[in-house]
Amino acid sequence: MEQLNNQLFLAINQFAGQNQFIDYIFIFLAEGMPYIFITLVVLVWFRSEERIKRYLIAATLTSVVGIAINHVIAQVYFHPRPFMNDLGTTLVQHTANSSFPSDHTTFMFCIAFSLLFHQATKKLALGLTVFAVIGGLSRVYIGVHYPFDIAAASVIGVLSAIIVHTVRHKLAGCYNLIIATADRLTSRLL
Repeated sequence: MEQLNNQLFLAINQFAGQNQFIDYIFIFLAEGMPYIFITLVVLVWFRSEERIKRYLIAATLTSVVGIAINHVIAQVYFHPRPFMNDLGTTLVQHTANSSFPSDHTTFMFCIAFSLLFHQATKKLALGLTVFAVIGGLSRVYIGVHYPFDIAAASVIGVLSAIIVHTVRHKLAGCYNLIIATADRLTSRLL
């Protein structure tokens, strides 16, 4: 499995460092994609009815669950990043911590997969899923993750979305409180 992971990594990362313009695009996608997700969630929030806001809160909670799962995994399993194994080309500085699974990509998949549960946000979710794949593969391209780190992030995204969706009715009161508080705050600011 490790050999396959390395081969897949090299197949994607082999193009890094050959064209500065393309490298900058992939660095932007790898580092900036979570911020694009956050921006989209905020924009949709301000343009949506209460039902959609509930879905966005659930998506945010899903990402918290996903990142928490990642931290538990990192405590029990360490997998070095490609640059720690002198493998491939690294385009950005990164902390030499465990690469498995990718936090950036988990965050993105959690948001996308959570929104897939609802017909009203399905188109948005499908678009975000494509962006999550692009963002995840960009993390491989820039040399900070292996493909299996990205695959694991997608599995954790699905698992986290299922967990939050399963308990959504128990969270209804919290969702109502968050929406009411946000509405009060924004009405005062606007």
